[in-house]
Amino acid sequence: MLNEVYNQRMTNAQMQAQFYLNEKKIFELFNFLIGHLLVDEPTDPIEYLYELLDKCMLFRAGLGEPPLLFTARHVESMFQSLDPGGLGSISLDQYKAGMTTLGIGCYDMNPKTCSAGRVDKQTFEDEAKKCLVSMLSEMIVKKS
Repeated sequence: MLNEVYNQRMTNAQMQAQFYLNEKKIFELFNFLIGHLLVDEPTDPIEYLYELLDKCMLFRAGLGEPPLLFTARHVESMFQSLDPGGLGSISLDQYKAGMTTLGIGCYDMNPKTCSAGRVDKQTFEDEAKKCLVSMLSEMIVKKS
């Protein structure tokens, strides 16, 4: 009987821990930090993470630019890889694949199109940046 109570308490404690980690977006934060480490491969990862978190705090306070994992250059390269012929537009399927590749799950599924079923470069880049900034903001927003 005592063992069952102990196991139930552990389960409750584990549930509380899981709730906390999800509510505070801790897993997303760690993925964000690890992603930056893997992209930049700093010689001093501790100092790098300190500076990255400082940039996040400045952005959260409205005093700095968002330290996005994917910069405008990355987003532009993604578009170019989807548009190897240089047409200046991609299909809706390519648009969706590009957003998924950038790790963006919540985006405008029906963006402004430049012609039937085609998305232009500016629309792709604007939507990607808006979503990346939104994802970062949601992850680092101060919660009480």
